Order: sequence, then C-alpha cells, then structure tokens
Amino acid sequence: MGRLERSAVAQRTLATWTTLYTGQAPVHVGNTTELADGQVAASTNTDHFSGHIITRVNVAATPGSVVTVPGVGHAPGPGSYFASPALATLIDSVPADQLGARYGTRAGVIADTALAGPDALVIVVGQTVPQIAFAHTATILSHFTGYAFASGNYRTMAIVSGIAILFPVLLLIGIVTELGAATRAERFATIRLIGATPRTVARIAALETATTALVGAVAGSLLAWLLSPLAARLSIDGGSFFVEDLRVDPLTTLVIVLATVAAATAVAWYRTLKAGIGPLGASRERRERRPRLLGLLPLVIGVAIMVITTIASITKHGLPQTYTILIAGFVLTSIGMITAGPILTSWVSRIARRNASKAAGVIAMNRIRLHPRATFRAVSGLVIAVFMVSVFAAAITTVAHEAEPVDDAHHLPLSTLVARISFTPSATDDALMAETRSLERVPGVGQVAAGSTYPDEDGLVFASADAEALGLTTPQGSAYVAVTGYLNNEPAQIRAVDIADPQKLTPAVLLIPTNGTQASIEGVRTAAVTGQVPLYGTPSTRVEQVDSNLLTSANKYADLANLGILIATLISAVSLAVSTTASILDRKRVLGLLRLIGMPVSTLHRIIIAETALPLATVFVGCVGLGFLMAWTLVAGLTEGRRTIAWPDPAYYAVLGLSLVLALAAVLATFRTARHNTSTVATRFE
Repeated sequence: MGRLERSAVAQRTLATWTTLYTGQAPVHVGNTTELADGQVAASTNTDHFSGHIITRVNVAATPGSVVTVPGVGHAPGPGSYFASPALATLIDSVPADQLGARYGTRAGVIADTALAGPDALVIVVGQTVPQIAFAHTATILSHFTGYAFASGNYRTMAIVSGIAILFPVLLLIGIVTELGAATRAERFATIRLIGATPRTVARIAALETATTALVGAVAGSLLAWLLSPLAARLSIDGGSFFVEDLRVDPLTTLVIVLATVAAATAVAWYRTLKAGIGPLGASRERRERRPRLLGLLPLVIGVAIMVITTIASITKHGLPQTYTILIAGFVLTSIGMITAGPILTSWVSRIARRNASKAAGVIAMNRIRLHPRATFRAVSGLVIAVFMVSVFAAAITTVAHEAEPVDDAHHLPLSTLVARISFTPSATDDALMAETRSLERVPGVGQVAAGSTYPDEDGLVFASADAEALGLTTPQGSAYVAVTGYLNNEPAQIRAVDIADPQKLTPAVLLIPTNGTQASIEGVRTAAVTGQVPLYGTPSTRVEQVDSNLLTSANKYADLANLGILIATLISAVSLAVSTTASILDRKRVLGLLRLIGMPVSTLHRIIIAETALPLATVFVGCVGLGFLMAWTLVAGLTEGRRTIAWPDPAYYAVLGLSLVLALAAVLATFRTARHNTSTVATRFE
C-alpha cells in the first residue's frame, strides 16, 4: 500500500485519489466488469450538504483484494462506507434521508493518517464496478499513492511562498548577530592587547556563539512544540491541522539544533578570524568599502530570467523545467534586492548630502555615505517585506471571483438542483420516466424537467411544458424550445426549435425545482444519488457550483499568501527595531560625545529618523513595482498566460500603510535606548 501521509505543507488528501497510481498510467474502467485481486476501480467526485463540500471517493474491489485503501484498509463492500470523523459526526446529526442514505451503511471511520486535517469531510464508498463505470469517470489502480501538491503550479507557488517567508527571517538573524558588534570588537581587542592570538580570539567568539545558539535553538524548538496546538487551529486550504503534523520528531529536532549551532559557530569563528582585530581593533570606526555596480547583477539577471521565461511561456515556446527556472529567477531577484540596495542608497545619500543644511541631515547623510551597507541593512527587513507583500497581494488577484448569482425569472432559480445524466437513454426510457416521478414525490419538490441534446442544435432542448414549469417564457405554439446559458450565471436565451424526430433527443440533465428548504434540497439530492439513473457527480445548485469553482489551487494559495503577508510584516518591524538599536549601540560613543558638547536630544532623534527614512524611501516604490512584476511573471508564466493579475484590493494599501506605521513605531521605540546610552553619565563612563 502507498501510505497517504498527512502533511500541512504537502496538501495530501483523499481528494486526489482519482489520479493516484503507480508505475503505468491508470486504465479507464469502461465496460470492465471484473477485477483482479491486485486491482481496484476508483473515482472521486464532490458532494454537497447545506453549504459543506464533501470529497467522495468511490471504490470497487474484489472480496479477496490485496490493494489497501489509505486510512481504511480493505475497500468497503458495495453499500457500505468509511467516513472521516468530522463527516461521521455531520451524518449522525441530520436525518438519514438528507445525507447518510446516500452512502449506505457505515463500516468504519477513516484513520487520521489519510486526512489533511480534523475538519476534512471525506468519505470512501464501496460500489460495484458497473456502478462506478456508468456513474463516474473511474480508473483501475493497483496502488494508491499521494502527490505532494495538487499541481506543479501549486507546488511552485508553495515553494516561492516558503522562500518569501525565509528571506525576512534570515535577514532578522543576520541583523541580530550584528547587535553589539562594536562592543565585542573592543573586548576582543583588549584580549589581543594582553597577548591572545587571532585564532584564540576566534575560538572565544565561536564558543560564545555556540553557547547562545544552543540556548536559542533549544528554546525555539521547545516553544514550537508548545505552540503547535495553537498553530494547528489556523485555517489554511479550508481546514485546520493535526497537531502531530506541526511537530517534528525528536531525532529530526536534534539534527536541526546541532546543525544550527554548528553553522552559527563556524560563521562566528571564520568572521572573527578574518576581521583582523588587533590590539587597537575597535578604537576607531572603519569606513565601508564603496558598493560596486556588481551588486546590481543578481537583480538584473533575476528579473531577466523571470520576464524571458514568462514571455516564452505565453508565446507557447515554454522552456524546459519552467518551474525550476522561475523559482531560481525569484531567488536571484530577492537576493538582488539586498545587494542592490546599498548601491542605490549610496547614490541617493551623495545627492542628499549636497543639499543638507541642518546638523541632523549632515550627520545622517555622511553616516549613510560612509556606511551604505550597514544603513541599508537596518531597513532591509522592511524592504524585503514590502517586496514580498506586493508579490503576495498581486498574485492573490488572479483568483477567479465569480459574479454573485442572480436570482430572477431569466436565470435558473437558486433553489433548483442540476443533475447531469452520465449515460444516454432515449427520451422515453422507462427508467428515466420512473426516476422523474420518484423525485417529484419528495416533499417540497416541483415538476422535474429533462433537458436533452439534439443533433445540430445548440443548448438544451426542453419540452415547452417543462420549460414553463421552470418559470421560463416560451414562444406560443412551440412544442420544444432550446435554452442556452441557463445552467450558468447567465440569463436564459430561449428559441423555438423544430424536433423532427423526438427519438433522437438525448437526455443530458435533470432540473429539479425545490422550495429552497434544507429538507427538500438534501432529501431530493439523496433520492437522485440513490436512484436508478446514474449521474455525473452529485446534483448541485448554481450557488454550490460557484463555491466548487472557487475551490481552486489559486484560492488555496490565497490563504497562504494572506498568512505570508502577516508574517513578513511583523518580522520586518522586529528587524527594523533590532537593527536601529544595534546602530545606536555601535555608535553610542560618538553620539554621546556630540550630546556632551551640546547637541540636543531632538537632533539625535532626527538623525535616527533620517538614517531610516532615506534608504527606505530610495527603494520603496521600486519594491512595490518589482513585486507586481514578479507576481505577474509567476502567474502568467505558470499558466501560459491564461491567468494574469489585477490591481490589489484596498486591503493591500492598508497593509503597506501598516508596514510604515510599524516602521515608525519601531524607530520611535529606540529613542529611549538612544537617550539612555548617549546621556552624559553613560558617555563619561565610557
């Protein structure tokens, strides 16, 4: 058996079982009536109940079948089913004729190992091969295997989302490691002064880092374990998670902790050894090397890769491994945002320095000119956050928002169920006639109308009496009418048609009017599913069809994108506060001396604001524009131009505003630290 593992990231659910197979392509059932013990016939379709969407898995197997159904074991026999715990509870809470009777007798509950989450509404129904062959598009399988993602496009977007969240986190880690760098350099210089070698200093730095990294890694792992029940309650892709899915096993946790500590230790040892700290190592601030134009190269290459790949995809000349190329281009572009920032900041600071007339402006612009990398690093978290938020927000706009269903005399009533017939009986077929009468006997159901196809006629053909029973206005004297657009969210277009040979009418759909109550809708739905006429899927209303259409990978991605926007924004605010504090602590001696000779604290505040505002203002508009461009290349490139993006909702601009407010709050929060560390007492102590 191929175990269908649960994973919040992998999105593995029973809903993908119709395309699950191993080795060779699935064989369609067709007219097959017998199966070997090593085979099962399977298909899936969507069921509805009072606003809930249920994934129905239909399985047929021999009594001695050796094929194991994930979470179930041996396939249930005809007339029995296994339901997920959430669906079993729902079935038990309503009358059987509204839901439970559709599936037969319960044989058990699906194990959690085959479900995406505790809220999953999934059912495995046992059927005969002829039932599956006539009623569904089924395949013959020898093994059930789960795919990691619903599609290659969804996988690519999920990877991009992970990278987008990872970048702000990595920047935050890098910024935190710089906290107190100047103080450490002075301490190491003192150690060198009393005779320690550079390697000894490097080992000391490595040991300090290893200790703090170990404490942080252990604390982080413990915190993640404790908070997993809370995180599991988040709703992504229409459901929450199992707590166990969000917890890493002890061995993996140990490996992660050790790898993190080892990497941090190695970086600290190498950076300290190469820093060249001497006996006078930190007595004077060193000017940074001027950023080189080479830093623009990753950004230019990344954007070029994304645009060229997308254009090739739109023009139907798609490149091999388009998914991989787009991911690589996105990573290069994200890196390029960081490497190009100091260059742009340096250019703008030189221009601004010429026009600076006040003390705060002169000091701030000169600081930025001498230290463009350190200055831009302070706001890099917010820059990347704005970029990623723009990518997320623009990509979300690709979701197909259906128009609100219209309920008037020209549209199919919202309370009418549409049942699509899966075989081709004649218009006078006894089973079809008996089924129609049976459905009309359900309380709350009106006259059932059969829509048929006819050679060389567009739309569905109805008998005029049936059309009038549906509330349509038919041409006077016509025996039959053709109706187009009626099953969709479009007004009905009606015209009289001349049916020379009624025997050539092929019934394709049953329209079942109800009084709109749950009892009538669900009761007749159950009657139709269990009736004698095989149907394609479960009868549904126009509203339910719209809801199903919205359950696309793009919509599922939208949930992840909204979560990504929140995380990136919060991390950026923390990064800015930490980096600004680090900058103050590294320069507290210089700033303290300026205050000692009379510089007011208000000027110090303006310096801090200017050093944050200039690099942010330099790239802010570019980040937004580049984010929209990346969103377009991803969406259009992955869909060969079938999808595109639009202007984001007003919520996006609110998020941008919130980001700026958080940035201002982060800067204001550092004022107290600045005043305390540059006071006269603190400076004299230094």
